[in-house]
Amino acid sequence: MIPEARACAEQLAFGLRTIKGAIRDLTPEQLAFVPPGLANSIATLVLHIAATELIVAEHMSGRQAPDELRRAVLLDRYTPAPGAPIAPADPGETAESLIAKLERARAEVLAVLEALTPADLERTFPFLPGGRPQPLTFFLHLLPFHIASHYGQIAIIKRFFRTQE
Repeated sequence: MIPEARACAEQLAFGLRTIKGAIRDLTPEQLAFVPPGLANSIATLVLHIAATELIVAEHMSGRQAPDELRRAVLLDRYTPAPGAPIAPADPGETAESLIAKLERARAEVLAVLEALTPADLERTFPFLPGGRPQPLTFFLHLLPFHIASHYGQIAIIKRFFRTQE
């Protein structure tokens, strides 16, 4: 694995451990809870992390992931418009089901990272259809930042559970 991809993979591994630790003991009701004034549940955020990782893997590899996996992480429900709402998780998601979906998307990302060559670092592509092309290195930095950002949101939502006890 090239050094840039390895650094991304290591940061993603840390992020995955933190997400798993944050959600593993939550009930389906807690995972589905949307706090007042916020837009998303923890389940929705976890699936959004997985969907983002999968779409970036698709862009980097130039091939689409299996349809079943795309549906599992709700890519079939995403609107490509900037600022569009995140596709909400279905009711009944469990920590185990969310972790399994995130791990499946992560496996796709890791396979793509493993295949990258130094020449790939020069490639550019847009994140959204019609968007401005970004260098591949942008996406290698985006993925760890993205998971860290949503981990912070998950931590904020979990604070609401303490006030409900």
